[in-house]
Amino acid sequence: MKRKSKRKSGRSFFIKVLLVFNLVMAGFLLLSYLAAFINPRYFWPVSFFGLAYPWLFLINLLLVIFWLFKEWKLALISAVCILIGYNWIVNSMGFRESAAIDVPKSSRNFIRIMTYNVHYFKKFDYNNDKTIKNQILDVIRREQPDVICIQEFWTRKTGEYHNSKTLREILQTHQYYFEPYIDNNYEAQGLAIFSKYPIKNKGRIRFPNSSGGNEAIYSDIQVEKKQFRIYNVHLQSISFQPEDYKYLKEVTEEINTNVQSSRRIGSLLKKAFLKRSEQALLLKKETQECRLPYIIAGDFNDTPASFALNTLSDGLKNAFREKGSGFGITYNGEFPNFQIDYILTTNDFNIKSYRIIDKKLSDHYAVRSDVEFSKN
Repeated sequence: MKRKSKRKSGRSFFIKVLLVFNLVMAGFLLLSYLAAFINPRYFWPVSFFGLAYPWLFLINLLLVIFWLFKEWKLALISAVCILIGYNWIVNSMGFRESAAIDVPKSSRNFIRIMTYNVHYFKKFDYNNDKTIKNQILDVIRREQPDVICIQEFWTRKTGEYHNSKTLREILQTHQYYFEPYIDNNYEAQGLAIFSKYPIKNKGRIRFPNSSGGNEAIYSDIQVEKKQFRIYNVHLQSISFQPEDYKYLKEVTEEINTNVQSSRRIGSLLKKAFLKRSEQALLLKKETQECRLPYIIAGDFNDTPASFALNTLSDGLKNAFREKGSGFGITYNGEFPNFQIDYILTTNDFNIKSYRIIDKKLSDHYAVRSDVEFSKN
């Protein structure tokens, strides 16, 4: 009888500990939702909860499954918290078959938009790689976007790495806008927009206290009798150094942590959260003054549960949310993989398809969406 009682009290203790853990994880999940609404400038720690949303969602989902088999009423704790965040679920995961057909477009009325951070046509280091460059160009050649926004674009002025000339040949167009942040007589790098349609106007939006190509440019595109503006955006990068990636690899593969490296990474993330919030608000103000239908495409360097995305997507259609499928991961680097590249449109467009080109070439995947002017 005594043994039986001991076993029972042991199980009871385990359940109590797990329940406390569940309450903490459910609370953290709720905090992750607040990251989309609270400007990091006023309370930056909440942004880390937004970054952790995918893991918090998964932990709470596993707890729901466990309680359903153990004490089903306790499953309601995490289940309710998950349902409260339905908006974040559909921003992060698409529960449908892909609506994106393989090339070419299924209608002449569609405008194919692509965003691609090509990482200077290199993989993860600074050595030129002709094979990677050619494969990236092949992706663009195959998809044949009508308008492509490229971040971390790099070109030489002549020779085999004259990438601006090669892209114009691939897309059979002379319409492009390249705004370099580094430029000399030999080569240049920056943001670029290439269009098969005429570019009628263009401009640059500089972000304060930013460097390394973190800014936005735009072009006004003429499609028959209609015009729209497309913004090519590259929000603040985290600026991890090789030693940071090495440490992250040690943490994930060997569960090996140290305080100094953790603090450095935390500091870099905090700085990036703060800068992106400032940049998102500035860009949102710019778009609100735009009198044309517009599209925002680019590398936001932030997740679906972030203040930056929530600010910029307010009142707009998110192409992934409308037509995406799966987990929507667009980052292919050594930091934990997230969806950080987006295509957003005003309600003047219908989203017809969305596709992530799953080719591990740059540290980002190419993202494309076919859109159409609304009939109304």
